[in-house]
Amino acid sequence: MTLEVFINHIPGETRLAVADEGRLIDLVIACGHEITILGNIYLGRIEKVVAGLNAAFVDIGQNTSGFLAATDGQIFDQDAEKPKSISTLFNEGDKILVQVTREATEGKGAKLTTRLNLPGRSIVLTPGRPGISVSKSITDEGERQRLEHALIDYAQSTEGKIIRTRAQAVAEEILKNEAEALSNTWLDIEAARQTMKPPACVHKAPDAITKYLMDKGDPAWQRIVIDDRATMGRLVDFCTELVPELLELIEPAEDKVALLETHNLDQQIDDLLQTLVSLPSGGQLIIEETAALVAIDVDSGAHRRDRDPETFALAINAEAAREIARQVLLRNLSGQIVIDMLPLKRRENRDNIQNTLAEALAEDGANCNIFGFSRLGNLEMTRRRMGKSLAQRFLAKTASEISPESTALGIIRAVLRELDRNPGKSLTVRCSADLHALLMNGVSAAWHSLLERTGPVVILEKSADLTATQFDLRIN
Repeated sequence: MTLEVFINHIPGETRLAVADEGRLIDLVIACGHEITILGNIYLGRIEKVVAGLNAAFVDIGQNTSGFLAATDGQIFDQDAEKPKSISTLFNEGDKILVQVTREATEGKGAKLTTRLNLPGRSIVLTPGRPGISVSKSITDEGERQRLEHALIDYAQSTEGKIIRTRAQAVAEEILKNEAEALSNTWLDIEAARQTMKPPACVHKAPDAITKYLMDKGDPAWQRIVIDDRATMGRLVDFCTELVPELLELIEPAEDKVALLETHNLDQQIDDLLQTLVSLPSGGQLIIEETAALVAIDVDSGAHRRDRDPETFALAINAEAAREIARQVLLRNLSGQIVIDMLPLKRRENRDNIQNTLAEALAEDGANCNIFGFSRLGNLEMTRRRMGKSLAQRFLAKTASEISPESTALGIIRAVLRELDRNPGKSLTVRCSADLHALLMNGVSAAWHSLLERTGPVVILEKSADLTATQFDLRIN
């Protein structure tokens, strides 16, 4: 296994792709026009206490008030205590420190909690919940004692420490440095709380790229290639403080424009927005996202069946199960997922396929639950929702075409690519009036950043003969 990480930045978008010998296995896309508040900590104000819902609505400075359930608004022992009612906890107008645990959705505000967490790479700081605890996944008693002893100086602190599974074998000095950094962050939040007026954001969670490096970063990676100097500087500073073992892996890209294209990853990313997925055997997957569930059909295609249909179906299903796991993670599919496998008569073969899928999804941890085959022969599973799927983010809602925002970022990517191939030339971009307005207003920061990077060699023109998401480039 040869794992490489490629980080590509253009104005308005950053992509992180992990490849195993050239094959895409993980993907993070952070867009400038997508505002995320998940994990942010706010100094809010209680707007309304609703006894009937046993919850309160909190003004955190967003378009929609956040939702704080009574059970999320207090610290209590779930095994020994009953939670207090919301009316005994808060009054309208109270200032309150809350953290976002779920993004706002259409018609619903963000879900909030007062049980704050500041996650680091190996440690999670828990303000107001003192004590040191070690992940149950660490079963070696000697290692558990070593980790607890590493943070013994924090045993009497009012901020608790949870030692994460990935802390195994981490040097004590690194753990102490991380604990100190998290404690300093909490002190900054406390200071902001005293000086700021609600509603105000007192702490922003790490961006998607930084969070990935913190949570998934592995010294077993071969290298981390970055094509943007500012992005590299920011990530080097982050790794120096919290993930020093990744520093020696970071290197600048030789190709500053087409990094993902050079490593044959651009097309693999584009393929994730397609309905059909080809299998090496000649079969295919058909993936359909609906409002109620995700439906995946396994099709043997034109592949000829041998004399034993059961053996044939077992082989195709095993291949499909591994690819389905990859697609679920890359596309961020969630909710109810129903998989129509090729028919299998034998119970042991169905169990084999279920185990194959479970093993392929093992890295996703507790996010997935596989319930087995239904009486109709469908393999059923669920996956915890963690934001929108790739299709929901980048495809238009009314059709299977790229959304206007994604098209606008595609224009920026194409401009950089063409200017790199034609140095010293100027370029004219023709696009629809809708795309022109989006570049000038909706994603204007990204477009102006592009012009600062290229200089006055890019001309943007409206064209009446192009549809809403069409554009073309002309080298002058």
